Amino acid sequence: MAESSPDGDVNALRAEVARLRELVGPSESSYDDLRQDLLAAGDVAKGAEAAAGVLRGRVVELEVALARARQDQDHFQRMVSNRLQSTAGRVSRSVRSRFF
Repeated sequence: MAESSPDGDVNALRAEVARLRELVGPSESSYDDLRQDLLAAGDVAKGAEAAAGVLRGRVVELEVALARARQDQDHFQRMVSNRLQSTAGRVSRSVRSRFF
């Protein structure tokens, strides 16, 4: 029986540990890191969804304000048009009554 040296045993054990790590995959701390990354990504996604919800609400507010502004504009244009037609009618009647 040949005696093995302590360095040879240590190297053999390190090689076996490396082989087993390749078979098993990442270490438990790597899984913990991945889990933390996953939780952080979930928090970021929830924050982004909340921000998107706030922006959607703001868009709805702006659409309502725009619709009201358009209604006001239509109302103002009708008032001006009616006023012009009324004034034109009075002038026309006044001119007709003076000349005819």
